[in-house]
Amino acid sequence: MPSPMQGLTKSRVAQLQEQDGFNELAVADKKTVFKLLLRILAEPTFALLFLAGAIYLVIGKIDDALILIGFIFISVGITLFQERKSEKAIEALKDLSSPRAIVIRDGITQRIAGEYVVVGDILVIEEGDRIPADAQLLEAHDLLVDESLLTGESEPLKKDGADYVHSGCMVIRGGGIAKVTAIGMQTELGKIGGSLSQINNLNSPLQQDIGVLIKRFTIFGVALSILVLLIYELVHRTWLQGALTAISLTMALLPEEFTVILTVFMALGVWRISRQKVLTRYAPVIETLGSITTLCVDKTGTLTLNKMSLEVLATPESILFLSSGDQNLNSTQKELLSYCVLASELKPFDPMEQAFHEKCYLIPEYANRYCNHELVHEYGLSPELPAMTHIWKAPGSVEYLVAIKGAPEAVLKRCNLSQAQAQAIEKQIKDLASQGLRLLGVAKSQYTKQSVDWPDNLGSFELTWLGLVGLKDPIREEVPAAIQKCQKAGIRVIMITGDHAITAQAIASQAGIDSLSVLSGSDINTLNDLELREAVKKTSVYVRIKPAEKLRLVKALQENNEVVAMTGDGVNDAPALKAAHVGIAMGQRGTDVAREAASLVLLNDDFSSIVHTIQQGRQIYDNLHKAIIYIVAIHIPMAGAVFIPILFGIQPILDPIHIVFLQMIIDPACAIIFEMESPESDVMLRPPRNINQKLFSLQNISMALLQGAGLTAIVVGLYFWLLNMNYSHAMATTLSFGSLVLGNISLIIVSRSKNDHLFKILKKTNPSQKWILGIGAISFGFLITIPFLRDRFQFAVPTPEGALVILASGLLGITWYELVKLGYRRKGVQ
Repeated sequence: MPSPMQGLTKSRVAQLQEQDGFNELAVADKKTVFKLLLRILAEPTFALLFLAGAIYLVIGKIDDALILIGFIFISVGITLFQERKSEKAIEALKDLSSPRAIVIRDGITQRIAGEYVVVGDILVIEEGDRIPADAQLLEAHDLLVDESLLTGESEPLKKDGADYVHSGCMVIRGGGIAKVTAIGMQTELGKIGGSLSQINNLNSPLQQDIGVLIKRFTIFGVALSILVLLIYELVHRTWLQGALTAISLTMALLPEEFTVILTVFMALGVWRISRQKVLTRYAPVIETLGSITTLCVDKTGTLTLNKMSLEVLATPESILFLSSGDQNLNSTQKELLSYCVLASELKPFDPMEQAFHEKCYLIPEYANRYCNHELVHEYGLSPELPAMTHIWKAPGSVEYLVAIKGAPEAVLKRCNLSQAQAQAIEKQIKDLASQGLRLLGVAKSQYTKQSVDWPDNLGSFELTWLGLVGLKDPIREEVPAAIQKCQKAGIRVIMITGDHAITAQAIASQAGIDSLSVLSGSDINTLNDLELREAVKKTSVYVRIKPAEKLRLVKALQENNEVVAMTGDGVNDAPALKAAHVGIAMGQRGTDVAREAASLVLLNDDFSSIVHTIQQGRQIYDNLHKAIIYIVAIHIPMAGAVFIPILFGIQPILDPIHIVFLQMIIDPACAIIFEMESPESDVMLRPPRNINQKLFSLQNISMALLQGAGLTAIVVGLYFWLLNMNYSHAMATTLSFGSLVLGNISLIIVSRSKNDHLFKILKKTNPSQKWILGIGAISFGFLITIPFLRDRFQFAVPTPEGALVILASGLLGITWYELVKLGYRRKGVQ
């Protein structure tokens, strides 16, 4: 066998990165601060504010115009900060979403982000990988590459030693080793201006719903504003004042915060989920996480640690438990382990094959006997034969040595054994599998090549059974608790594995998964669709499952109205990942094909990370609910404070300058306070949300309308009462506006939880609440104490009695909000 390639040294890699830069393509349409600023200024709200400023200038209120423009800049600054925070959250995930590469450096095989590949790196190319850079092959084993991205040709090309492979192309079959010749914009893909996008930006159902709602609010607001303008022109003959009032009403009714909160919640949601070691490739999947009813997971590496250790060597004559301390192998056991290593990769990355290589010290003869053998051909895993076969040639020999390892029953069928021998081996399989060991069968053959081409399958080889190897892959410590958490949340966990049924039952039992009923891939193939739909209702453990059977399993569950999340890592898992409501690719051992088909990538391949992500998804949706209810509720008194007084021939409470002040509290409140809100205590104790449930449901909108109507009655009622009591218009406006500000602040606090009462909410920490609400309250204090600002807002200095009136209105508002919450809580509205 050839000596392993050393690859580049760490210091040489650093030099090349400094010299050539990173392996990345030019980013198209990068979102700069200037572009974000232009997009913000194009929002209808800011157009209305500038129009109001222009009207103030026309009627000679220069100071008012300057104050309004000052508030515009502050509001733009707040919005820009939120947008940049969202952009940075997405940009921080670009490294995680880039294609990976397996390289050999300092003699060590390691996986790195594709952007860190340099010219001269030794690449290990595997089935399902997207090639990260242009490279020349040093070795190729049954290698087929899809180059349609470059050439447009749909047929994959066979690649042999010394051929070139190109960046962005996909490995369809086989593998190889290659030396990088070009990176980044110097690759063939870079030269033709190719650019890859890692984060999808498609409109989700939620985005579409919000778009429709904003459109309806806008039409209603504009129609009502035109009516107000006509009233002012026909009754008061003051169309400029009427225009200001119409602008105030439009601003009060236009819920521009919807788009802000959706952008912020989704972007920061993606970032928060990434902290659970899960990459979100398609942000709208966050909407679906709270609806998952069935979670289908692979056993190896997800429920288990994927830290394999070779525990057992079982030949037909004897069983050796290596963990017992007996390290003395007889000749048949040495041959078994030798052929197991020969059937593994030369530079193994898979933990199972690493475990075989780690035991080579038990067979010192191995290095001497096979050191000059050359790997000339290989047969990879396939649905028809779940086994790997390597063919070796010794110098000067006309015969080839064949080594195969794979699923015991599959390898056993291809060996020439008597019935008694087969039964004895099957008993070994059952006994060892019941201990939770992962088993592989190992066989050998001698072959004399009759033609130039190798056989299409293993039918030409006469295989001799050597024995079983048993590996131990411990279950993750946190898995049983995580599965119990899922079950309490109404989520059923299904385990899918390529292992033997008895091994799978032992692992499922340890994890807390119902293991009474087991279905194998062959069992699934005997069932029609209707029978499979019935079978999946009561079966949670599936063994010897092939990718096509995974797809059938997903479809059967979906036909039972289940919302399915499915994990996968292989090339052929892509259809099942795409078919599932939530496809989850394995980040450490998954292929690039699987990653690109999935909406989530599990970076640490840990089951508990999936559970944390589901909880995070539920929390994000909950908080989005709260923010939406709050926005609708607070816009009602704002609109009422403008429109209702006009109906009675009284000057409105709010002008544009008042509304923009309120929005400087509303915008950060809904986009920051609610986004940072901790989860409800029952977030993982309630059943999954119906996937067809609308965010703008009748219950949510009616709750918002009731809360908003209550605050409207308090604010407008106070305004009318004060005027009726012969208070000045300035004092009536001051106290009514103060009650609206306090009502807004108390509504924010009360809306932080649908379940908890005010005093319990106040005990829950929210880092942003004290700053945003504190700044809002202090700013109102400045408006009534600084003469210049007081005059611009048409306020008066409130008396102590006036301050008590504001506080009393605030207490009345809190009481009303809590009564509304209590009524809906008793109805069971979530």
